[in-house]
Amino acid sequence: MGEKRKSQPKEVSSKKSKPLKKTSSKSTKVSSESKRSLIPYPELVDGSSFCECTSKLTVTLAPVHSCDLWTGTNEALNSMLLRFVPQVRGVVLSYSKVTPLSDTALLFNDSPFGQLDISAKLLLWRPIAGMALSGSINVQSPDHIGLLLWDTFNASIPASFIPKDKYEWRPFSDEEISIRASTASTNTKSTDVDTNGDGDADETTDSAVQSHIQQSVASLEISGNKFGSGEWVRRGTSESVGSSGSLDFVVVDVIRANDVLSVTGALR
Repeated sequence: MGEKRKSQPKEVSSKKSKPLKKTSSKSTKVSSESKRSLIPYPELVDGSSFCECTSKLTVTLAPVHSCDLWTGTNEALNSMLLRFVPQVRGVVLSYSKVTPLSDTALLFNDSPFGQLDISAKLLLWRPIAGMALSGSINVQSPDHIGLLLWDTFNASIPASFIPKDKYEWRPFSDEEISIRASTASTNTKSTDVDTNGDGDADETTDSAVQSHIQQSVASLEISGNKFGSGEWVRRGTSESVGSSGSLDFVVVDVIRANDVLSVTGALR
């Protein structure tokens, strides 16, 4: 029989495995902060957020207007004003040149409401991401800037969409807050005096006095919400972002809640 070969023991490598390098928490924090500071600016879009178009619409007529289609059509179009209409993909601001496309309204199944096809020229507000808009500031806080567009539509600029290398939040001092509150109360008192001067003193009732008090309280609340505890300013100059009376921004997203549109923007 042949001799059994003894298995030679494997040589143990003298090379030691290198320990894994521990990533410092500072580097992870910096990378996360750099990611957060990136604002997803959409591609800029030229043009106005307002547009005119001639569209075909289907309006619903109540049974009471079965003998007067024109009155029912106007009532249906008036209900669309300042509302988002999916058929035209925008907020209807006005209408003109209404033309019925049929002489009769159609009834479906057992519904008593008629369906009438019409053609109308519409003025729409149709903002899209990438448009440059301008609005007046109505509230400021460390979390966001609230704006009003054309005294009608709401817009919001979150703090995450405000570049911190260009803007910073500056809190008001106690003296500034007291001055703003006293100015708001003085304006409210002058308004109340002018209102009372229009009528006779004998005709002033308790309900009128109560309404003046409610108006003054409401105006103080509005002024407090508008100025809050501070404001956003430009770095280096401490100039308020709303010093010119309006603020330019870029539309990042358009939010639809039921029939109301609001805009989310970003500062550049």
